Amino acid sequence: MSRALLSGIACASLVLACDKGAEKEPPFAPKARSQAVVAEQAEGSQQAESAPGAAQPKTAESAGEGPAAPTRQRALCAGQLDKPGQTLSSATLGRELAEGEAPLPEALPLGNGQWTWLNFWAAWCVPCREEIPRLKSWESQLNSGKKQFRLVFVSLDDDKRQLTQFLEQQPPGGLKRTYWIQEGDAREEWFAKIGMEPDPELPAHILVDPKGLARCIVNGAVEDGDFPTLKHLIGAG
Repeated sequence: MSRALLSGIACASLVLACDKGAEKEPPFAPKARSQAVVAEQAEGSQQAESAPGAAQPKTAESAGEGPAAPTRQRALCAGQLDKPGQTLSSATLGRELAEGEAPLPEALPLGNGQWTWLNFWAAWCVPCREEIPRLKSWESQLNSGKKQFRLVFVSLDDDKRQLTQFLEQQPPGGLKRTYWIQEGDAREEWFAKIGMEPDPELPAHILVDPKGLARCIVNGAVEDGDFPTLKHLIGAG
């Protein structure tokens, strides 16, 4: 066999081998092309999101969780004063006070021509502690306008030591004495009289009219925005 023929056979074999190798390895895009494809996909995704009617990702504002969401102010005692008042239990409650404080009357001071705000709280309840200065400020403002208004605190603490410690640690002008309904039958009977759960979610409030009848039950902490409504309800503004 001539040298030329052998050379031609070798070249043909090399070509076939190269072709088979090319079939085994999948084609790939150059790096620059790959980056361009990614960029095009990202741009197309952004355009789709901004297109009218396209589904937009949820944000705190769109979900109603951010500052852009409108705030709904509740109407304090809405519709409740239109109903007949309810008589509260006359059972004697416990009384707790810081050292050196004047004792509370044995019975809850209700009626006698004055509106009374009963605040049910506990020393372990953070929202309760936070709203105490607000309630005391309301009492001061209303009485400065010659409107007789009483603020009465009623503790639902289960741990007397925690309650006493809280009262002792209060600053001047703070809450230093309170009525106290202990856990058990006495508490259940007291709240059953007015149709409330024996362990209400705290804080809770009852607005009592000048005749001593409960006219409004408020669940949850009060806010500064509730004060003008309270003034209107008791005829002080």
